[in-house]
Amino acid sequence: MGAIALKSTKWALDIATKLIKANIRVHNIDQIKDDMAIVYVVNHFTRLETVLLPYILHKYTGKEIWSLAAAELFTGKIGEYLLSMGNVSTQNPDRDKIIVNSLLTGEHPWIIFPEGGMIKDKKVVDQTGAFKVYSIKGRRPPHTGAAVLALRAEYFRQRLECFKDRADKQQAIQPILTRLGLQTIDQALTKRTFVVPVNITYFPIRARENMMLRLARAFAKDLSKRAIEELSVEGTVLSKDTDIDVTFGEPIEVDQFLQQTDCKLLIESIETDLNALEEDPESGFNEAARRLMIRFMADIYRNTTVNYDHIFGTLIRYQRGRRFTERAYRNRIFLAAHQIKHLGQHRLHHFLDKSYRDIIYEDAAPMFTDFLDLCVNDGILIREGNEYVRNSRIRTGEGDFHTVRKEEITTVIANEVEPLTILTGVIKNVAAIPRPVLSTKIRDMFLKEDNELFEQDYANFAKEGESKPMDVGRPFLLTPPKFKAGIVLVHGYMAAPLEVRAMADYFAKRGFAVYGVRLRGHGTSPEDLARTPWEEWYESLNRGYAVIKSLTDYIVLGGFSTGGGMALLAAGRKKDKIKAVFSINAPLQLRNYMARFATQLVSMNSLITRLRGGTGWDFIENHPENKHINYTRNPITGVRELGKAMSAMEGVLKDVCVPSLIIQGFRDPLVEPSSGQNIFSQIGTHQKELVVLDKARHGIVNGEASIEVYDRVDRFLMWTRERESATSTDLERADAG
Repeated sequence: MGAIALKSTKWALDIATKLIKANIRVHNIDQIKDDMAIVYVVNHFTRLETVLLPYILHKYTGKEIWSLAAAELFTGKIGEYLLSMGNVSTQNPDRDKIIVNSLLTGEHPWIIFPEGGMIKDKKVVDQTGAFKVYSIKGRRPPHTGAAVLALRAEYFRQRLECFKDRADKQQAIQPILTRLGLQTIDQALTKRTFVVPVNITYFPIRARENMMLRLARAFAKDLSKRAIEELSVEGTVLSKDTDIDVTFGEPIEVDQFLQQTDCKLLIESIETDLNALEEDPESGFNEAARRLMIRFMADIYRNTTVNYDHIFGTLIRYQRGRRFTERAYRNRIFLAAHQIKHLGQHRLHHFLDKSYRDIIYEDAAPMFTDFLDLCVNDGILIREGNEYVRNSRIRTGEGDFHTVRKEEITTVIANEVEPLTILTGVIKNVAAIPRPVLSTKIRDMFLKEDNELFEQDYANFAKEGESKPMDVGRPFLLTPPKFKAGIVLVHGYMAAPLEVRAMADYFAKRGFAVYGVRLRGHGTSPEDLARTPWEEWYESLNRGYAVIKSLTDYIVLGGFSTGGGMALLAAGRKKDKIKAVFSINAPLQLRNYMARFATQLVSMNSLITRLRGGTGWDFIENHPENKHINYTRNPITGVRELGKAMSAMEGVLKDVCVPSLIIQGFRDPLVEPSSGQNIFSQIGTHQKELVVLDKARHGIVNGEASIEVYDRVDRFLMWTRERESATSTDLERADAG
C-alpha cells in the first residue's frame, strides 16, 4: 500500500468514524504474531470491508496490507487509487507470483474474500449445510483461491527448508528462488503460513434514507434500482450509529493441511510439477485446498457477533403457522438468548450479552419494536388483533439478489446465522415450545434464581445475633387454586418480604397470585445493603415481574414505602404492559434531615478512610417499628441509593399510563406527607386516585391500620377490573358493528 494512500485512507476513516459515530469493536487481534505470513479471509457484505479491514490491520499491526480486487475496478482514477493501495487485479498475470512471494517473505499480509463478491443475501449454506453462495449461473461453493495460494506458499517454503542442507542445494533451489523472485533461501524460512478467518458483523442493518443516498439523488436523477439498494443499505451502515464488530478467528496453520496429503512426499522430490498438481482436481493438493476452505468458511461464520435481530429474525423463520403476541415474542427471544449465552459457544453483541433480560421485563425496548415494525412493514408478519402471524403468501429468498438487502432485509439478517446450526437449533426448539411449557420454564428459572441469590447473600452477609431468620427475608409466591390476576408486591427500605406477607395473604384469598419480592441487599444484614446499588433493587422487582407474567397477562404492581416507589418506577417504564399500580407511603422526600446529605456523608466517609485508615461513619442507628423484620442499622450508602431511586421514580411518573392508586399517611413520621400529593400530581394518567389516611405510623401495611389499607387497595383493583371488562365489551361491540 502506498504511504500517501495509506495515510489518506486512515485519515478519511478517522474523520468518517467520528462524524458518523460508528462504533468499531475489534476482537482477538492479539492472536496475530510477527512470525506469521498471513492470508486474511473475510466475509463480504458491503464495499466498506475493502477499506475498513486494511485500515484496522494497519492500525493494530503496523503492516501494509495488500488485497485482491475485481478486475473491472482497475480503470481510470479508481484503478490508480486501488493500485496505490496495494490491491492486485484478479486478472493480473503475475498475481499468484506476487502473492506467494510476499507470503514467503512475510512482507505483506493479504486480504482475500473467498466468497468472490458481496454476498448481499448473506445466504452461504444450502439445505444440506454445505457452503454455497450466489453467482449468476447458480449457487456455487466459495472459491478455494485463498486456500490454494496459502498452501502454495507453504509448499515452497517447506521445499526450500527440505533442500537447504543438501549437497545439491543450489541446483535444487535455484529454480524455485528464480520462479518466486527471491534472492536467498533465508528470506522464506523465518515465517510460517497461516490463514486467519475474519468476521465483520454490522448491527443494526437497515435499508433507509440517508445522506449518501440523498446526495446521489441530487447529482443523478435516474439512479438504478441496484444503486438505490446499495446506497440505502451501505449509506445507512455508515451514517447511523451502527456497531461494527470485527472478530479475528484462531489462526489456521497451513502446514497441517499439507501433512495430510500426498504433498509431503512431493515436497522432498526435485522433480515436482506443482502446476500439474493444481490442475488435477483429484490431487491431494486440491483436496487439501477444499478442506482448508471449508475450515476457514466455518470459522468465519462461527465468529459472527450474534445480536437481537439474528434471534428475532430466526424465531420468525421458525414461527411457521403459529400465532405469537408481542409478549410471546419477548418471552421466546429471552429464553433463546438465555440458552445461547449459557452454551458459551457464540460471541454475543455487547448489548444483547448485558441486557437480554430486559426483553422479558418489558421495559421500553426500541431495538425490539424497531425490528417488529420492520417485519410488519415488509409484509413478513401480519398483525391480527394483538397477535402476529407469518405471511404465507411471501416466499422469502426468491427475489432479485441485487435488491434483496432493501426488499427482504429481515431474511438477510436471519441468513447470516444460518451456518450456526447449534444456535439456530436452539431458536427452532424455542419457537416450537407450547405456551404453558414456555411459561413454566421461565417461572421455574426465575424462582430458582431468586431463591439462590437470597441464599448466597444470606450465607455471605448474615451476622449472628443481628440477622433475622431466613423465612423473614426469603421471597415468596402465593398461587391460589384459581386466580384472576397477579400482583408483584414489594417491601420497604431496610425491611424484607415478611413486611408485606400479611397483605399478600389477604389478596391471595381474594383470588390474586402474589409474588413477594426481596429487594437485593435486604433480609440479610446492613452490610449487604451498604454494597447494593438501587439498580439491583429494580432488577429484583423485575425477577418477580417475570414470575407473575408467566402466570397471567393481568399484572398489577404494588408496594409499600420504597417498594411503592419501585412499583411506580416500573409502571413508568413498562407503561401499558401492566394493568394497574398502587403505592403506599412511597417516599418522594424523607423527613429525616440527615438523609438529604447522604451523598456528602458518603464522600466524607471515603475521605476519612483515605486520610486516617479504618472506617468512617458508615451506619446510623435505626429504631424500626418491626424489629423482627427491619435492620437496626441504616447504611449511609443505602440512604444515598434510596435518594437515587426516588429521583429515578420521579423522572418517569409522567409516563405512568395505567390506573394508579396513591395512599399516604397524613402523619407519617418518616416520609414527608406531601410526597403522596406530589406523586399524584405528576402521574401521567387521568385514571388515578389519592387516598390520605390520618395515621401516625409509617408501617400501615401491618397492625391495626392495615385492614383499611387492604380494603382501599381491593376496591381500587375491583374498579380497574370492572373498567377493563367494560372496555373489552365496548371494543367487541365496536368490532361487531
